[in-house]
Amino acid sequence: MKFSSKRIIAIVLAAVLVFSMSVIVGTFSAAEDKSPVAASVPAPESKEAAMVAANQGEVLPVTVVGNVKNIVKTSFETNLVTLTWDRVQGASGYYVYCLNADGGKYTRVADVTSPTVTVKNLKHTTQYWFKVSAYLKVDGKKIEGQATQKKTATQPAKVTGLYASRASTLNEMKWNRNDRATGYKIYRACYKTDGSYKLYKTINNNKTTTFADTATEQGRAYYYKVVAYRNLYGGEYNSAGNVVRFVAGMCAPGFTAVSRLSKVNLLWNHNAYAQGYDIFYSTNKSSGFTQLGTTKSNYYTTKNLTNNKTYYFRVRPYKYVGASNTKVCGTYTTKACTVTSGAYSKSVGGSYVEISISAQHMWVYKNGNLVVSTDVVTGNNDGVHNTPKGFHRIYSRARNTTLTGPGYSSFVEYWMAFCGGCGIHDASWRSSFGGSIYNGNGSHGCVNTPRSAVVKVWENTTWNTPVIVY
Repeated sequence: MKFSSKRIIAIVLAAVLVFSMSVIVGTFSAAEDKSPVAASVPAPESKEAAMVAANQGEVLPVTVVGNVKNIVKTSFETNLVTLTWDRVQGASGYYVYCLNADGGKYTRVADVTSPTVTVKNLKHTTQYWFKVSAYLKVDGKKIEGQATQKKTATQPAKVTGLYASRASTLNEMKWNRNDRATGYKIYRACYKTDGSYKLYKTINNNKTTTFADTATEQGRAYYYKVVAYRNLYGGEYNSAGNVVRFVAGMCAPGFTAVSRLSKVNLLWNHNAYAQGYDIFYSTNKSSGFTQLGTTKSNYYTTKNLTNNKTYYFRVRPYKYVGASNTKVCGTYTTKACTVTSGAYSKSVGGSYVEISISAQHMWVYKNGNLVVSTDVVTGNNDGVHNTPKGFHRIYSRARNTTLTGPGYSSFVEYWMAFCGGCGIHDASWRSSFGGSIYNGNGSHGCVNTPRSAVVKVWENTTWNTPVIVY
Protein backbone atom coordinates (compact mmCIF):
# COMPACT_ATOMS: atom_id res chain seq x y z
CA MET A 1 0.00 0.00 0.00
CA LYS A 2 2.85 2.36 0.83
CA PHE A 3 4.68 1.56 -2.44
CA SER A 4 1.54 2.10 -4.54
CA SER A 5 0.93 5.59 -3.01
CA LYS A 6 4.42 6.74 -3.97
CA ARG A 7 4.00 5.46 -7.51
CA ILE A 8 0.68 7.25 -7.93
CA ILE A 9 2.16 10.55 -6.67
CA ALA A 10 5.12 10.30 -9.15
CA ILE A 11 2.80 9.71 -12.10
CA VAL A 12 0.68 12.74 -11.15
CA LEU A 13 3.75 14.99 -10.80
CA ALA A 14 5.05 13.88 -14.20
CA ALA A 15 1.77 14.69 -15.88
CA VAL A 16 1.76 18.20 -14.33
CA LEU A 17 5.33 18.89 -15.48
CA VAL A 18 4.62 17.70 -19.05
CA PHE A 19 1.63 20.04 -19.27
CA SER A 20 3.69 22.97 -17.90
CA MET A 21 6.51 22.41 -20.40
CA SER A 22 4.07 22.30 -23.33
CA VAL A 23 2.82 25.73 -22.26
CA ILE A 24 6.38 27.16 -21.99
CA VAL A 25 7.70 25.81 -25.27
CA GLY A 26 4.57 25.96 -27.37
CA THR A 27 4.05 29.74 -26.90
CA PHE A 28 4.83 31.76 -30.11
CA SER A 29 5.03 35.51 -29.45
CA ALA A 30 6.59 38.50 -31.26
CA ALA A 31 9.30 40.70 -29.77
CA GLU A 32 8.28 43.67 -31.98
CA ASP A 33 4.94 45.09 -33.17
CA LYS A 34 2.38 42.39 -33.95
CA SER A 35 1.72 41.58 -37.58
CA PRO A 36 -1.82 42.23 -38.86
CA VAL A 37 -1.51 38.87 -40.63
CA ALA A 38 -1.63 35.84 -38.32
CA ALA A 39 1.60 33.88 -38.10
CA SER A 40 1.35 30.27 -39.13
CA VAL A 41 4.31 28.60 -37.43
CA PRO A 42 4.01 24.97 -36.31
CA ALA A 43 4.28 24.50 -32.53
CA PRO A 44 6.38 21.62 -31.31
CA GLU A 45 4.66 18.56 -29.88
CA SER A 46 4.35 18.78 -26.10
CA LYS A 47 5.59 15.21 -25.66
CA GLU A 48 9.00 16.34 -26.92
CA ALA A 49 9.06 19.59 -24.92
CA ALA A 50 10.29 18.04 -21.68
CA MET A 51 12.51 15.29 -20.50
CA VAL A 52 10.62 13.55 -17.78
CA ALA A 53 11.74 10.40 -16.11
CA ALA A 54 10.51 8.65 -13.08
CA ASN A 55 13.20 6.87 -11.16
CA GLN A 56 11.98 5.82 -7.82
CA GLY A 57 9.87 8.98 -7.44
CA GLU A 58 12.46 11.53 -8.79
CA VAL A 59 11.77 13.94 -11.83
CA LEU A 60 14.48 15.45 -14.09
CA PRO A 61 14.41 19.30 -14.72
CA VAL A 62 12.55 20.75 -17.79
CA THR A 63 14.59 22.00 -20.85
CA VAL A 64 13.80 25.67 -21.82
CA VAL A 65 14.80 27.22 -25.23
CA GLY A 66 16.01 30.84 -25.08
CA ASN A 67 14.56 33.69 -27.15
CA VAL A 68 16.30 35.26 -30.15
CA LYS A 69 17.30 38.88 -29.47
CA ASN A 70 18.58 41.94 -31.38
CA ILE A 71 17.74 41.03 -34.97
CA VAL A 72 19.45 43.49 -37.31
CA LYS A 73 19.30 43.91 -41.10
CA THR A 74 22.85 44.27 -42.42
CA SER A 75 22.22 44.24 -46.18
CA PHE A 76 21.40 47.08 -48.57
CA GLU A 77 20.33 45.13 -51.64
CA THR A 78 17.25 45.21 -53.85
CA ASN A 79 16.62 41.46 -54.05
CA LEU A 80 17.77 39.99 -50.73
CA VAL A 81 17.82 40.60 -46.99
CA THR A 82 20.61 39.57 -44.63
CA LEU A 83 19.75 39.36 -40.91
CA THR A 84 21.98 38.81 -37.89
CA TRP A 85 21.07 38.29 -34.22
CA ASP A 86 22.61 37.44 -30.86
CA ARG A 87 23.59 33.81 -30.43
CA VAL A 88 21.24 31.90 -28.10
CA GLN A 89 23.25 29.96 -25.55
CA GLY A 90 22.98 26.23 -26.06
CA ALA A 91 20.87 26.52 -29.23
CA SER A 92 21.40 23.84 -31.86
CA GLY A 93 20.09 26.06 -34.66
CA TYR A 94 17.52 28.61 -35.78
CA TYR A 95 14.36 28.59 -37.86
CA VAL A 96 13.70 31.63 -40.08
CA TYR A 97 10.20 32.46 -41.34
CA CYS A 98 9.23 35.08 -43.90
CA LEU A 99 6.00 36.87 -44.81
CA ASN A 100 5.50 39.37 -47.63
CA ALA A 101 3.62 42.18 -45.90
CA ASP A 102 1.33 42.45 -48.95
CA GLY A 103 -0.41 39.31 -47.70
CA GLY A 104 -0.12 35.54 -47.30
CA LYS A 105 1.21 33.35 -44.50
CA TYR A 106 4.56 32.92 -42.81
CA THR A 107 6.72 30.37 -44.56
CA ARG A 108 9.82 28.75 -43.17
CA VAL A 109 12.65 29.85 -45.49
CA ALA A 110 15.78 28.73 -43.64
CA ASP A 111 17.18 26.37 -41.01
CA VAL A 112 20.62 27.64 -39.98
CA THR A 113 23.13 26.82 -37.29
CA SER A 114 24.76 30.28 -37.12
CA PRO A 115 23.03 33.51 -36.01
CA THR A 116 22.77 34.95 -39.52
CA VAL A 117 20.76 34.31 -42.68
CA THR A 118 20.46 35.70 -46.21
CA VAL A 119 17.05 35.38 -47.81
CA LYS A 120 17.24 35.77 -51.60
CA ASN A 121 14.91 36.17 -54.59
CA LEU A 122 12.93 38.99 -53.02
CA LYS A 123 11.17 41.92 -54.72
CA HIS A 124 12.72 45.37 -54.72
CA THR A 125 11.21 48.20 -52.64
CA THR A 126 9.04 45.68 -50.75
CA GLN A 127 8.36 45.27 -47.03
CA TYR A 128 8.86 41.86 -45.44
CA TRP A 129 8.27 40.47 -41.95
CA PHE A 130 10.66 37.88 -40.58
CA LYS A 131 10.50 35.69 -37.48
CA VAL A 132 13.48 33.88 -36.03
CA SER A 133 13.32 31.18 -33.35
CA ALA A 134 16.02 29.06 -31.73
CA TYR A 135 15.69 25.31 -31.26
CA LEU A 136 17.37 22.48 -29.32
CA LYS A 137 17.89 18.93 -30.46
CA VAL A 138 16.78 16.42 -27.84
CA ASP A 139 16.81 12.71 -28.60
CA GLY A 140 16.82 13.50 -32.32
CA LYS A 141 13.88 15.89 -32.01
CA LYS A 142 13.92 19.71 -32.38
CA ILE A 143 12.40 21.70 -29.54
CA GLU A 144 11.54 25.22 -30.79
CA GLY A 145 11.54 28.33 -28.62
CA GLN A 146 9.68 31.61 -28.91
CA ALA A 147 10.00 33.50 -32.24
CA THR A 148 11.13 37.12 -32.45
CA GLN A 149 9.75 39.32 -35.21
CA LYS A 150 11.69 41.77 -37.45
CA LYS A 151 10.00 44.18 -39.85
CA THR A 152 12.16 45.44 -42.68
CA ALA A 153 12.25 45.93 -46.46
CA THR A 154 14.43 45.47 -49.51
CA GLN A 155 16.14 48.55 -50.91
CA PRO A 156 14.41 50.43 -53.74
CA ALA A 157 15.57 49.57 -57.23
CA LYS A 158 17.92 51.99 -58.94
CA VAL A 159 16.03 54.42 -61.16
CA THR A 160 16.15 53.41 -64.82
CA GLY A 161 15.89 55.29 -68.08
CA LEU A 162 17.57 58.41 -66.67
CA TYR A 163 18.68 60.80 -69.41
CA ALA A 164 19.26 64.49 -70.12
CA SER A 165 16.27 65.68 -72.13
CA ARG A 166 17.15 69.37 -72.40
CA ALA A 167 20.14 71.61 -71.76
CA SER A 168 19.45 75.23 -72.63
CA THR A 169 18.59 77.89 -70.07
CA LEU A 170 17.78 74.94 -67.80
CA ASN A 171 18.92 71.38 -67.21
CA GLU A 172 16.02 68.96 -67.59
CA MET A 173 16.15 65.22 -66.90
CA LYS A 174 13.67 62.34 -67.11
CA TRP A 175 13.55 58.77 -65.76
CA ASN A 176 11.22 55.77 -65.45
CA ARG A 177 8.75 55.50 -62.59
CA ASN A 178 9.34 53.22 -59.59
CA ASP A 179 5.76 52.58 -58.49
CA ARG A 180 6.85 51.08 -55.15
CA ALA A 181 8.91 54.10 -54.11
CA THR A 182 7.63 56.94 -51.93
CA GLY A 183 9.42 59.43 -54.14
CA TYR A 184 12.80 60.58 -55.40
CA LYS A 185 15.71 62.64 -54.15
CA ILE A 186 17.87 64.77 -56.46
CA TYR A 187 21.46 65.42 -55.42
CA ARG A 188 23.54 68.01 -57.30
CA ALA A 189 27.29 68.44 -57.65
CA CYS A 190 28.85 71.50 -59.28
CA TYR A 191 31.35 74.29 -58.65
CA LYS A 192 29.00 75.67 -55.97
CA THR A 193 29.31 72.45 -53.94
CA ASP A 194 33.04 71.97 -54.58
CA GLY A 195 32.20 68.94 -56.69
CA SER A 196 30.47 67.00 -53.88
CA TYR A 197 26.85 65.85 -54.06
CA LYS A 198 24.37 67.79 -51.93
CA LEU A 199 20.65 67.11 -51.55
CA TYR A 200 19.03 69.57 -53.94
CA LYS A 201 15.40 68.52 -54.33
CA THR A 202 13.01 65.97 -52.76
CA ILE A 203 10.07 64.78 -54.83
CA ASN A 204 7.36 63.30 -52.57
CA ASN A 205 5.53 61.53 -55.39
CA ASN A 206 6.67 58.52 -57.40
CA LYS A 207 4.58 59.60 -60.40
CA THR A 208 6.73 62.69 -60.96
CA THR A 209 9.62 61.49 -63.11
CA THR A 210 11.06 64.74 -64.43
CA PHE A 211 13.11 67.54 -62.93
CA ALA A 212 14.27 70.86 -64.41
CA ASP A 213 17.00 72.92 -62.78
CA THR A 214 16.78 76.59 -63.72
CA ALA A 215 19.47 77.81 -61.30
CA THR A 216 22.36 77.18 -63.69
CA GLU A 217 25.06 79.16 -65.47
CA GLN A 218 25.70 78.65 -69.17
CA GLY A 219 28.79 76.62 -69.94
CA ARG A 220 29.07 75.24 -66.40
CA ALA A 221 29.15 71.50 -65.67
CA TYR A 222 26.47 70.03 -63.38
CA TYR A 223 26.08 66.43 -62.15
CA TYR A 224 22.79 65.09 -60.75
CA LYS A 225 22.26 61.87 -58.81
CA VAL A 226 18.66 60.60 -58.75
CA VAL A 227 17.76 58.28 -55.85
CA ALA A 228 14.47 56.45 -55.27
CA TYR A 229 13.41 56.25 -51.61
CA ARG A 230 10.67 54.63 -49.51
CA ASN A 231 9.56 55.47 -45.99
CA LEU A 232 8.78 52.46 -43.77
CA TYR A 233 8.68 51.73 -40.05
CA GLY A 234 9.86 55.23 -39.19
CA GLY A 235 12.93 54.84 -41.39
CA GLU A 236 13.96 55.55 -44.96
CA TYR A 237 15.16 53.05 -47.55
CA ASN A 238 17.22 54.45 -50.46
CA SER A 239 18.28 53.05 -53.81
CA ALA A 240 21.71 53.40 -55.30
CA GLY A 241 22.04 56.67 -57.22
CA ASN A 242 21.97 56.96 -60.99
CA VAL A 243 23.92 59.91 -62.41
CA VAL A 244 23.24 62.23 -65.34
CA ARG A 245 25.66 64.99 -66.42
CA PHE A 246 25.08 68.35 -68.06
CA VAL A 247 26.96 71.30 -69.43
CA ALA A 248 24.38 74.05 -69.16
CA GLY A 249 23.56 75.38 -72.62
CA MET A 250 25.06 72.42 -74.49
CA CYS A 251 21.78 71.63 -76.18
CA ALA A 252 20.85 69.36 -79.05
CA PRO A 253 21.99 70.95 -82.32
CA GLY A 254 19.38 71.41 -84.98
CA PHE A 255 20.67 69.69 -88.11
CA THR A 256 19.77 68.83 -91.66
CA ALA A 257 20.07 65.36 -93.16
CA VAL A 258 20.20 65.20 -96.97
CA SER A 259 21.00 62.13 -99.05
CA ARG A 260 23.08 62.32 -102.20
CA LEU A 261 25.12 59.72 -103.98
CA SER A 262 24.11 56.88 -101.60
CA LYS A 263 25.37 58.87 -98.59
CA VAL A 264 23.74 61.15 -96.07
CA ASN A 265 25.16 64.61 -95.45
CA LEU A 266 24.56 66.00 -91.95
CA LEU A 267 25.05 69.70 -91.26
CA TRP A 268 24.46 71.69 -88.05
CA ASN A 269 25.40 74.93 -86.31
CA HIS A 270 28.23 74.89 -83.80
CA ASN A 271 27.37 74.81 -80.10
CA ALA A 272 29.44 77.39 -78.23
CA TYR A 273 30.21 74.98 -75.37
CA ALA A 274 30.88 71.78 -77.33
CA GLN A 275 34.33 70.41 -78.09
CA GLY A 276 33.04 67.83 -80.54
CA TYR A 277 30.06 65.81 -81.70
CA ASP A 278 29.16 62.11 -81.67
CA ILE A 279 27.17 60.84 -84.65
CA PHE A 280 24.74 57.91 -84.32
CA TYR A 281 22.42 56.11 -86.71
CA SER A 282 19.83 53.34 -86.70
CA THR A 283 17.11 51.83 -88.87
CA ASN A 284 14.72 52.18 -85.90
CA LYS A 285 13.49 55.57 -84.71
CA SER A 286 13.82 54.88 -80.99
CA SER A 287 16.37 52.10 -80.48
CA GLY A 288 19.38 50.25 -81.83
CA PHE A 289 21.55 53.33 -82.43
CA THR A 290 25.18 52.73 -83.39
CA GLN A 291 27.91 55.34 -83.30
CA LEU A 292 29.04 56.25 -86.81
CA GLY A 293 31.87 58.54 -85.80
CA THR A 294 33.04 61.65 -83.99
CA THR A 295 33.94 65.04 -85.41
CA LYS A 296 34.96 68.48 -84.21
CA SER A 297 33.41 70.04 -87.31
CA ASN A 298 29.78 71.01 -87.83
CA TYR A 299 29.19 68.49 -90.62
CA TYR A 300 29.44 64.79 -91.24
CA THR A 301 29.13 62.63 -94.36
CA THR A 302 28.26 58.99 -93.87
CA LYS A 303 29.69 56.04 -95.71
CA ASN A 304 27.66 54.54 -98.54
CA LEU A 305 24.33 53.29 -97.22
CA THR A 306 21.57 51.12 -98.70
CA ASN A 307 19.62 52.96 -101.38
CA ASN A 308 15.92 53.61 -100.81
CA LYS A 309 16.26 52.70 -97.11
CA THR A 310 15.30 55.09 -94.30
CA TYR A 311 17.84 55.74 -91.54
CA TYR A 312 17.55 57.75 -88.32
CA PHE A 313 20.38 60.02 -87.18
CA ARG A 314 21.42 61.74 -83.96
CA VAL A 315 24.07 64.42 -83.43
CA ARG A 316 25.17 64.73 -79.79
CA PRO A 317 27.61 67.43 -78.59
CA TYR A 318 30.18 66.66 -75.91
CA LYS A 319 32.76 68.37 -73.74
CA TYR A 320 35.51 67.15 -71.39
CA VAL A 321 35.33 68.77 -67.96
CA GLY A 322 37.11 68.74 -64.61
CA ALA A 323 40.46 67.43 -63.46
CA SER A 324 39.40 63.89 -64.34
CA ASN A 325 38.60 65.00 -67.91
CA THR A 326 35.13 63.49 -67.72
CA LYS A 327 33.19 63.40 -70.99
CA VAL A 328 29.86 65.18 -70.57
CA CYS A 329 27.39 64.73 -73.42
CA GLY A 330 24.67 67.14 -74.41
CA THR A 331 21.17 66.36 -75.59
CA TYR A 332 20.14 65.27 -79.06
CA THR A 333 17.24 65.13 -81.49
CA THR A 334 16.48 62.41 -84.03
CA LYS A 335 16.06 63.02 -87.76
CA ALA A 336 15.14 60.62 -90.54
CA CYS A 337 16.55 60.46 -94.07
CA THR A 338 15.92 58.08 -96.97
CA VAL A 339 19.03 57.19 -98.96
CA THR A 340 19.11 57.99 -102.66
CA SER A 341 21.76 57.30 -105.27
CA GLY A 342 21.04 60.50 -107.19
CA ALA A 343 21.69 64.16 -106.42
CA TYR A 344 19.47 67.20 -106.77
CA SER A 345 16.74 64.92 -108.18
CA LYS A 346 18.99 63.66 -110.98
CA SER A 347 20.57 60.28 -111.64
CA VAL A 348 24.35 60.28 -111.32
CA GLY A 349 25.79 56.87 -112.10
CA GLY A 350 29.04 55.31 -110.88
CA SER A 351 31.53 57.95 -112.10
CA TYR A 352 31.33 61.47 -110.68
CA VAL A 353 33.03 64.23 -108.68
CA GLU A 354 31.65 65.06 -105.24
CA ILE A 355 32.55 68.35 -103.52
CA SER A 356 31.48 69.27 -99.98
CA ILE A 357 31.83 72.97 -99.25
CA SER A 358 31.32 72.53 -95.49
CA ALA A 359 33.93 69.77 -95.36
CA GLN A 360 36.22 71.54 -97.88
CA HIS A 361 36.81 68.12 -99.37
CA MET A 362 36.50 66.46 -102.79
CA TRP A 363 35.97 62.81 -103.73
CA VAL A 364 36.21 61.32 -107.21
CA TYR A 365 34.52 58.00 -108.04
CA LYS A 366 35.11 55.95 -111.17
CA ASN A 367 32.81 53.03 -111.91
CA GLY A 368 31.75 53.03 -108.28
CA ASN A 369 35.30 53.02 -106.87
CA LEU A 370 36.81 55.87 -104.87
CA VAL A 371 39.94 57.03 -106.73
CA VAL A 372 40.58 60.50 -105.23
CA SER A 373 39.99 61.94 -101.76
CA THR A 374 41.53 65.35 -101.06
CA ASP A 375 41.13 68.61 -99.15
CA VAL A 376 40.36 71.64 -101.31
CA VAL A 377 39.67 75.37 -101.06
CA THR A 378 36.38 76.50 -102.61
CA GLY A 379 35.07 79.97 -103.36
CA ASN A 380 35.39 82.67 -100.75
CA ASN A 381 32.46 82.43 -98.35
CA ASP A 382 31.29 86.01 -98.79
CA GLY A 383 28.04 85.63 -100.66
CA VAL A 384 29.66 86.77 -103.90
CA HIS A 385 32.40 84.29 -104.78
CA ASN A 386 30.92 81.13 -103.29
CA THR A 387 31.28 77.99 -105.40
CA PRO A 388 27.83 77.29 -106.91
CA LYS A 389 26.03 74.32 -105.37
CA GLY A 390 24.08 71.86 -107.47
CA PHE A 391 24.35 69.23 -110.15
CA HIS A 392 26.91 70.20 -112.82
CA ARG A 393 28.98 68.52 -115.53
CA ILE A 394 32.52 69.07 -116.76
CA TYR A 395 32.08 70.93 -120.02
CA SER A 396 35.67 72.07 -120.72
CA ARG A 397 39.15 70.63 -120.09
CA ALA A 398 42.54 72.28 -120.73
CA ARG A 399 46.22 71.88 -119.89
CA ASN A 400 48.71 74.69 -119.12
CA THR A 401 46.34 77.62 -119.39
CA THR A 402 46.02 81.04 -117.75
CA LEU A 403 42.89 81.97 -115.83
CA THR A 404 42.03 85.65 -115.88
CA GLY A 405 39.41 87.78 -114.25
CA PRO A 406 38.87 91.07 -112.42
CA GLY A 407 42.10 91.64 -110.51
CA TYR A 408 43.80 88.29 -111.17
CA SER A 409 45.68 86.25 -113.77
CA SER A 410 46.75 82.75 -112.71
CA PHE A 411 48.60 80.04 -114.62
CA VAL A 412 47.35 76.49 -113.99
CA GLU A 413 48.51 73.13 -115.35
CA TYR A 414 45.09 71.44 -115.17
CA TRP A 415 41.69 73.01 -115.79
CA MET A 416 38.26 71.33 -115.66
CA ALA A 417 35.35 73.77 -115.93
CA PHE A 418 31.93 72.70 -114.59
CA CYS A 419 29.80 75.85 -114.07
CA GLY A 420 30.25 79.18 -115.84
CA GLY A 421 33.75 80.39 -115.03
CA CYS A 422 34.19 77.97 -112.12
CA GLY A 423 36.25 74.82 -112.39
CA ILE A 424 38.66 72.43 -110.72
CA HIS A 425 42.34 73.32 -111.01
CA ASP A 426 45.70 73.25 -109.27
CA ALA A 427 46.78 76.25 -107.16
CA SER A 428 50.54 76.50 -106.83
CA TRP A 429 50.21 79.69 -104.80
CA ARG A 430 48.61 77.85 -101.89
CA SER A 431 50.61 76.02 -99.24
CA SER A 432 47.63 74.43 -97.48
CA PHE A 433 44.10 73.28 -98.24
CA GLY A 434 40.94 72.41 -96.33
CA GLY A 435 39.82 73.66 -92.95
CA SER A 436 38.36 77.18 -92.80
CA ILE A 437 40.61 78.88 -95.37
CA TYR A 438 37.60 79.53 -97.60
CA ASN A 439 36.16 81.79 -94.88
CA GLY A 440 38.03 84.94 -95.91
CA ASN A 441 40.74 83.56 -98.20
CA GLY A 442 38.85 81.41 -100.65
CA SER A 443 38.94 81.41 -104.44
CA HIS A 444 36.84 83.40 -106.89
CA GLY A 445 34.52 80.40 -107.13
CA CYS A 446 36.85 77.68 -108.40
CA VAL A 447 37.89 74.56 -106.55
CA ASN A 448 41.59 74.94 -105.71
CA THR A 449 43.19 71.47 -105.51
CA PRO A 450 46.67 70.24 -104.52
CA ARG A 451 48.69 69.40 -107.67
CA SER A 452 49.28 65.77 -106.59
CA ALA A 453 45.51 65.27 -106.37
CA VAL A 454 44.46 67.30 -109.41
CA VAL A 455 46.54 65.03 -111.68
CA LYS A 456 44.42 62.06 -110.56
CA VAL A 457 41.22 64.07 -110.98
CA TRP A 458 42.26 64.82 -114.58
CA GLU A 459 43.08 61.16 -115.28
CA ASN A 460 39.80 59.84 -113.90
CA THR A 461 37.32 62.34 -115.38
CA THR A 462 36.22 63.22 -118.89
CA TRP A 463 34.06 65.74 -120.66
CA ASN A 464 30.48 65.44 -119.25
CA THR A 465 31.51 63.80 -115.94
CA PRO A 466 28.93 64.87 -113.27
CA VAL A 467 30.14 67.30 -110.58
CA ILE A 468 27.93 67.48 -107.50
CA VAL A 469 28.57 70.44 -105.19
CA TYR A 470 26.78 70.83 -101.86
